Amino acid sequence: MRLYLYIFISLSLMLFSCQHPLEKPDHLLSKKDMIAILSDIYLYKQTPTNLPLDQETAFDTYVSIFKAHHTTKEIFQNSYIYYYTDVNALQHIYDKVIDNLKSKLSKDQQQQLKEEESPENP
Repeated sequence: MRLYLYIFISLSLMLFSCQHPLEKPDHLLSKKDMIAILSDIYLYKQTPTNLPLDQETAFDTYVSIFKAHHTTKEIFQNSYIYYYTDVNALQHIYDKVIDNLKSKLSKDQQQQLKEEESPENP
């Protein structure tokens, strides 16, 4: 876990220490497309399953998500890196992803989430 944290921090420093901002990729996905793809990815990751998925099945699922959105892994990754360097854009994307995921919850789950988010009454 510490290794992942170290890699994340190192990559973040490298991205933000560049003197020139990243150039816009040739095939940049729109924010709307990024929101839809990320929502599907997070829904897939949270799908309960009784059987652990092997790497091949997981890979096939990601490929099917990209195909459903008429994109590729490379285009998605390049777009993600581009938006990652713009804090406001990335925050907007993730705010919308959270809204999408919340809308998929049942009414009971939405109510429970509201109760958990609201401050305790004194």
